[in-house]
Amino acid sequence: MQAQRATGTLQVRNGGEAFSLFFLFGHLFHAYGNGSQGEEAVFEPLAWRQGDYTFDPKSKLPTEETITAPTADILAEAKRRGVPGASDNGTVAAATRPAPAPAAQPAPQPQVNERPVVSQQQPPAPTAQAQPTPEDGPPATELYPLPVGKLVYESLKTAFVDFPKLLRSLSSDHLTGYLRLTGAASRGMILFYQGSLIESFYDGGAVVSTGRTAFSLFKNDVDRGEGSMDVIELSAEVVTAIYQLLTAPTILQGLLARFVDVRALLAYLQEEKIHGSLLVRAPDEMGIVLLRDGALLGAFTRGQPQLMQDPEIVTRLCADAKTRIEVKAVADLEEPESVSLEEMLAMTPSVPATTYRPAPAQPAAAPAPAAPRAQNYQPAPAPAAPASNEPDIDWPALMSQLNQMADAALQNRSKKVKEMLASTEHNLDGLDRTIDRISQTSIMFVDPARLTNLANEMRQLVEEQR
Repeated sequence: MQAQRATGTLQVRNGGEAFSLFFLFGHLFHAYGNGSQGEEAVFEPLAWRQGDYTFDPKSKLPTEETITAPTADILAEAKRRGVPGASDNGTVAAATRPAPAPAAQPAPQPQVNERPVVSQQQPPAPTAQAQPTPEDGPPATELYPLPVGKLVYESLKTAFVDFPKLLRSLSSDHLTGYLRLTGAASRGMILFYQGSLIESFYDGGAVVSTGRTAFSLFKNDVDRGEGSMDVIELSAEVVTAIYQLLTAPTILQGLLARFVDVRALLAYLQEEKIHGSLLVRAPDEMGIVLLRDGALLGAFTRGQPQLMQDPEIVTRLCADAKTRIEVKAVADLEEPESVSLEEMLAMTPSVPATTYRPAPAQPAAAPAPAAPRAQNYQPAPAPAAPASNEPDIDWPALMSQLNQMADAALQNRSKKVKEMLASTEHNLDGLDRTIDRISQTSIMFVDPARLTNLANEMRQLVEEQR
């Protein structure tokens, strides 16, 4: 499965026992059966001496992700535990026995109809990829070029813009698109979905920030009068695809174009109904193909950002021998989660205007909107007064326990919940509101039931503190 980068469900059976293993481009990310899940659900069928299996490449993949370790590490752990089916070379010994041989016939069948992803020059590919030079690899963080659509506002000078009013106006107009900031040494983007702010990105040159940090840096540049802004309107499908482009995991990376049939790869992604993007990096250009359920949403390049329905604008970049290809994808489409605009504005203090603004009178008015917000939050200490009636709580210890619960329940998907906890006021009412938000939030590859159960466990712990 891993060698063929297969996507689908592998079901293995032995008598009355059955296990299901789920693969995404060769990566085993979930398994369950016989009352167990995760790696434990892999070890048990490895010990079988006989059985049969089927592989369905068209099955719907679950959102659960109970396995994060590489397959080689799982097999090594199975060998360490003495699982009979784990051989020295990391393969399953039972697979070589005559009994499973008939069952092995269906496995290659789905591959027969698949178009080859790699051209006939494939053998040299491992050699070329085994020793990549640092300059050839993709940067650790990057704000990708974005497509353009309907231009709502163009070249808004930040020195003359009331930023909070602009954001509220875009929200009330139900903008689906993005607000782009272009500065001398920085770039930023705030993504909107049906008027709701869903994510912020900021590239200061050294690193790309996201979330609250990016929003704060973006707003600081505007408050200082640095750069100009554009407002771009796009379809909901394209905005979702952009969100996935910027946040989805990379499942194929660093493929040298001279060893890859990019058109066959694109056809394969379409056949597999991928939600994601194909990125092509040439030395002097970058192109992106956006996909939704395998259908082409559009293709564009940094130099030609208009969305085209012909991927040729991107695939022709592969003519350069130094071009590299990568693929980003998610298992299931998820509507982006919105962020409270007012909360973001309240948590991001305004930066005083600098003397180089063209119109001093204009910046003087800019802090004015901040004054009411300051007054709104001035009484904030007042609710803290009843804190004396609350139990004496060791907040650092309690928050540490809640973070540990998030790690135990969500493992490597706990970051979002921990960020919500970190921004919580240290009072029981504020903590109750945060836990309610946790139960209603959405995290990629996480079953909502797990978040509900986690929230219930957190409530129980908090009740013990009352």
